[in-house]
Amino acid sequence: MTAQPLPEAPSGALEVRHDGPVAWVVLDRPDRRNALSPAMWAALPELLRGLDADPQVRVIGLRGAGGVFSAGADIAEVFECLGEPGTGLPRGGLLTEAEAALAGVHKPTVAALEGYCMGGAWMLAGACDLRIGTTSLRIGLTPARIGIVFPASGVEALVRLVGPGTASYLLLTGDTVPAADAERWGMLTRVVDDAGFETALAEVVTGLAQRSQLSMQAHKHLLRLAPEAAPGTLGADEVSEALFRQVLDGPDARIGQQAFLAKKAPRFAWAGEGFWAARSGAAGAGKEHRASIIRGRWPRRAPRS
Repeated sequence: MTAQPLPEAPSGALEVRHDGPVAWVVLDRPDRRNALSPAMWAALPELLRGLDADPQVRVIGLRGAGGVFSAGADIAEVFECLGEPGTGLPRGGLLTEAEAALAGVHKPTVAALEGYCMGGAWMLAGACDLRIGTTSLRIGLTPARIGIVFPASGVEALVRLVGPGTASYLLLTGDTVPAADAERWGMLTRVVDDAGFETALAEVVTGLAQRSQLSMQAHKHLLRLAPEAAPGTLGADEVSEALFRQVLDGPDARIGQQAFLAKKAPRFAWAGEGFWAARSGAAGAGKEHRASIIRGRWPRRAPRS
């Protein structure tokens, strides 16, 4: 595994560790249980877009350093993280931008969850396709314990994932829940014994790296559209039709067919970067970057003595 350190933020850093076709984004601030500073939140979208466009990367993973996923947004700087551009209202700000960037990644994404996953860190985990947790993991959505409001985008995503009843329990009580409950409610894809966590995690990401990128990325696109699609219309949009066309015109279906008939493991070739680049257009043009927060609306914390 090779590590690619990124420029350090004043408090905390992100690091990309490459393990063959798997790129792990590591939240590295162990002295604060990997709580994310504003600079760390702000750096995530561009970092994720770069990995998504890298043809050498087939799977993107997210994890924390030192056996802990993350304590969420740094409470000492939480006001600077949540404010949205233009109004300064605490609707999500940098957290929502990072969540949206992760949810918008075309390649498969995996959250490796151990120790604690608290507050805003859950927004990152919830935006991943798969969430693998240890039996000792604890998850807590704790804004009610400190008098703030969970980002609106995070509430919306949570309700889609677990339903309004469980979302109400998590947000109103602020309780920290064990992995077994989180798995039962649909927050976790799989729970693994702590001792076997790294082995199980490697099996998951290695398996994903061997699958067809065309199949996985097309399924991700359809899954995003499915909740809002009218009956019988899913897959009729322009991008879906282009992806279905790739089954006929691209290499993967033939590679898979021939490998199946020959009883060999397929080595898929479709990468997808050119496909999405041709359709990106000006999707992000004109959007004000979330880092431009109106901080003057926020109360400033007292200086440390």
